[in-house]
Amino acid sequence: MKQIIVQSLVSSTQTAVIKDNKLVELLIEDNIHKKTKSNIYRGIVKNIKPGIEAAFVDIGFEKMAYLPIKPSDKIKNGMEVLVQINKEAVGTKAPKLTQEISLSGRYLVLIPSNDRITISNKISEEKERFRLKKLVKSFNKEKLGIIIRTEAVNCDIDTLKEDFDLLIQRYNDISKQFKLGIGPKLLYRELDLDTKYIKDNINEDIDKIIFNDKNKYTEIKSILSNIDKSYINKLILEENRDVFDLYKVSKEIDKALSKKVWLKSGGYLIIEKTEALTVIDVNTGKFTGNISREETMYKTNLEACEEIARQLNIRDIGGIIIIDFIDLQKKKSKENLIKRLEECLKRDKRKCEVLGITRLGLVEIARRREKDSIDSYYLKACDNCGSDFSQKSINYMLDDLEKEIMRIKEHTDYNNILMELTPYIYNKMVDEYSNALKKLEKKYDVNIEITKIEHINQKDTKIIYK
Repeated sequence: MKQIIVQSLVSSTQTAVIKDNKLVELLIEDNIHKKTKSNIYRGIVKNIKPGIEAAFVDIGFEKMAYLPIKPSDKIKNGMEVLVQINKEAVGTKAPKLTQEISLSGRYLVLIPSNDRITISNKISEEKERFRLKKLVKSFNKEKLGIIIRTEAVNCDIDTLKEDFDLLIQRYNDISKQFKLGIGPKLLYRELDLDTKYIKDNINEDIDKIIFNDKNKYTEIKSILSNIDKSYINKLILEENRDVFDLYKVSKEIDKALSKKVWLKSGGYLIIEKTEALTVIDVNTGKFTGNISREETMYKTNLEACEEIARQLNIRDIGGIIIIDFIDLQKKKSKENLIKRLEECLKRDKRKCEVLGITRLGLVEIARRREKDSIDSYYLKACDNCGSDFSQKSINYMLDDLEKEIMRIKEHTDYNNILMELTPYIYNKMVDEYSNALKKLEKKYDVNIEITKIEHINQKDTKIIYK
């Protein structure tokens, strides 16, 4: 059975998916720097670059967004365009736009700009595929583009049509807003990550959905009442409590931020992330086995496949991944290892492909990158040496501060809090995070004071209660 745990904090909303007491997925939404993927905008074309088949579009961001175009596209400078963010800004890269608008419902995805009806590859039974396509065609009179989602299996025509009508109404509202006024404008904001995940994945396998925020609990309760009222019984509210600590998720996150990941057998992985790629090294460690050396290495590698797939998902690692498995002599063992790795990666919702074994015996994987990995939220470069992902980020420190406030408010009468910080972090807090501190004060009815201490290390940051 599965549990979904939603930790709502001032600086972030974090959603953990637990299966068989193991963390299998972690979604993080930065509430200070909100995500933009799937948002729809009215944009103004500012600069067309025929040489790279791209237009740069002002959608109200600090940087221009990037829109791929074809020579046949009738796009001119100054033109207003209806666009959707297809890919988040990652690092120095601008957000990528598309003019093919898609709106996702629970069972269907509406794509008004084309006329194709397609169906999820995960629906494998031909009879069901034919039935669903026939039902959708019966009410899709305008022959709009539709993707039939996996969740549509066994749905009747009334359920599918209700979802379709809601999507049509949403698109019509966006089209009206596009025609009103001038200049860049946000026309539609995608649901929060946690809300969208629950809405799209709720089923009988979900045992509990736990919240620490009453507003979020009420929002999800309202959404589930329109899907299936029996699901409301799965909701649990632990208001203003650290539910990640309560349900032992915090320990799992600490492991996900560690370079070293232990396997059950006693073997371990070393995960090293660089700007260009991620390298995973597999080691036997404490596992000696009781048969042959080859068999010990083979078993460690097989176990590593399962954990690698899990870690890629939890950490949200994208791009090129190189795996240095323990070297095997038998050709059959190598073939079985690749087959096992492919099986484990098939469960990944993100497009993930095993590209094969290099001449050096390394296994290469390409995993679609949609957003920054979780360590970019929790960790930052060292203030002194500049090494990547070696110190806690300010977001992480604010999360820790809020969890401490929850704890002291539950168990003590302290209302005054002092944070001692390095000069660098103090200045960042004052310049960029003062609003977050004010929200914390208001939310928990406390007074927060921050002070800078010269010549201290970030690890010596203190929270003092008065």
